[in-house]
Amino acid sequence: MGGELSLLILAAGKGKRLLSQRVKVLHELCGQPVLEYVLQAADPLKPQRTLVIVGHQGEQVRERFAGRGLVFIEQREQLGTGHAALQARSALEGKGGEILILPGDLPLLRAELLEEFLAFHKAHGGRLSLLTMEPEDPAGYGRIVRDREGNLGRIVEEKDASEQERQIREVNSGVYLVRNDGLFWEALQGLGVANAQGEYYLSDIVSFYRGQGQPVRALLAGESESLLGVNSRADLVRAEGALRRRKLAAVLAAGARVIAPETVLIDQEVILEPDARVGPGTSLKGRSRIGRGAVVENSLVEGFEVGGGCGIIGSTLCFKEEHGPEADRGQR
Repeated sequence: MGGELSLLILAAGKGKRLLSQRVKVLHELCGQPVLEYVLQAADPLKPQRTLVIVGHQGEQVRERFAGRGLVFIEQREQLGTGHAALQARSALEGKGGEILILPGDLPLLRAELLEEFLAFHKAHGGRLSLLTMEPEDPAGYGRIVRDREGNLGRIVEEKDASEQERQIREVNSGVYLVRNDGLFWEALQGLGVANAQGEYYLSDIVSFYRGQGQPVRALLAGESESLLGVNSRADLVRAEGALRRRKLAAVLAAGARVIAPETVLIDQEVILEPDARVGPGTSLKGRSRIGRGAVVENSLVEGFEVGGGCGIIGSTLCFKEEHGPEADRGQR
């Protein structure tokens, strides 16, 4: 592995199971859209370019992430993940290097896992690698089928799997790392729709590479939480709970005190300085900042900075922030 790294995020899906008028990647968790977490996880990898495949409400996604240097590509017909990846051909073909393909709905994704994955791919020197996991409930995921020697053979989507294959615990996370060469684009161009959903599955490139005599390696993640997607309202609740636990751990490690944390909500961008104290029944939202020694209890603070030593009790301080390149992002 060498040369440039291109990031390709598949964010065109509507998210039918959410039963929402809002596209999946714009649903907010801890004050930030789902897609934002994917971008943050990949940022330490320093990709040379980031392409986002959009479809449903594509214009809203573009507006929400305007000014970020992202390249948006429209998938006019949602014909599957393989078809979505193929839309990036004109933008990526001939660039060389590697392409990291990520689903746009992984809000718990960690940068450390992606760095481990890149190192794994580099070590085996192959053209295609994928991340796998063993979640408690593998329902809905494509199963990883290995041969007797333990080598990756193919991925079978759940709707196409036999009863025996559905018992497999190891599943596809939808995260791939592939060499950006002619073989990849040939694999995508040759995908078929002979499956239960009549879609072009990106996962079918595994069988194509194996058929070409190319080894395909899979890294089994040590924990599955980072790779869990959000496909239902219940998934959103679980993901937000995990994000809030991470945020709580971070603010405590930074020297703040949180009393009755089960009654406190702290958004992702909120900053609490050392010795800040947050009491029961408090919600801290947006780009709020709670200064050293300040006390906030039974209050809503959104988009404000509370100075050091100040006390906010039973109050509402709310400044709604806008997003985009022209937005006023100053705190009040």
